[in-house]
Amino acid sequence: MKSFTVACCLLPLVHFSFAEKWYKGNTHVHTKLCGHADSTPEVVAQWYHDHGYNFLILSEHNKYIDPSTVKLDGEIRDDFLLVPGEEVTGPVHSTAMNVSRLVPWEFKDKNRSKVVQWQVNETKKAGGITILNHPNAPIIRPAELYPVKDLYLFELYNAHPMTKNFGDAHRPSTSSLWNALLDKGMTIYGVASDDSHKFAKWDEKYDNPGRGWVMVRSNDLSSDAITLAMNRGDFYSSSGVILKKVMVANSRIEVEIDEEETARELTSQFLFGRPVKKGKPGTFIEFIGPGGEVEETVSGIKANREAKEDYLRCMITHRVKKSDGSLREYYAWTQPVFTDGR
Repeated sequence: MKSFTVACCLLPLVHFSFAEKWYKGNTHVHTKLCGHADSTPEVVAQWYHDHGYNFLILSEHNKYIDPSTVKLDGEIRDDFLLVPGEEVTGPVHSTAMNVSRLVPWEFKDKNRSKVVQWQVNETKKAGGITILNHPNAPIIRPAELYPVKDLYLFELYNAHPMTKNFGDAHRPSTSSLWNALLDKGMTIYGVASDDSHKFAKWDEKYDNPGRGWVMVRSNDLSSDAITLAMNRGDFYSSSGVILKKVMVANSRIEVEIDEEETARELTSQFLFGRPVKKGKPGTFIEFIGPGGEVEETVSGIKANREAKEDYLRCMITHRVKKSDGSLREYYAWTQPVFTDGR
């Protein structure tokens, strides 16, 4: 794999041209090599291949898994790719995406801004880019990320049951962290991932696969193309909602939900959704601006809005009443559109 230098500020921010294709992928999964997961790299990669994913990072804790050493069974699809990577695991965790070698992890400091910056820098030296993982476990405060340079990706949604994406009495939501970083002027995009460890036992309480992913729009399915597309925000994140149309460009966001594909995703035995206590079933599109203000909510499957201030992003909620009477929510998140020149 060749290394490359990312200059995000020089890349165009007109997203999602129609010449490109959508690729479904996961950037954060584990194998038994970490000591607390239950399946080999081959079994893990086979699961994602067999369930229609287009790319996967075997992001093992402080271990580099060479994709060429992972052998799958049966007829392997041409549109499945293992992107090399690692979960750099120290005081802070991050996915080193598309690296050519092991990224060191030993650096420690009471100042976690320095730790994150060190991980970003070391990942760049290895030819890749950084995704900051599960910022609510452990809790990372916005002020700890403000000084960090060249960090463009973080996990907005990590499907591990212990990561507290929506906050609790001790921590705010990852969405509020995103708002704070965007309000500070950072260019940063939200990733959804599985962080799966269990492939042999299945239950809602387990960290199983198939519950959070990214849909990347790229010219081709290669490690470099997918990495560059993500680093410039050419993707959306999902925990079950599939979009038919996404336009994030020229100070405007336009979305349309693919009802058929979303319904198909929700038939998955692996996808439980987020339990909520109240709310009307249906699909709701929220446009979110500076300060986390919900500027507009649309009930239905399509909507568009112009950014009135520095940035605008969109969150889609699909709320379903199950046969047992419980309410479950599934989501999709677009990346922000910027009007302030960043």
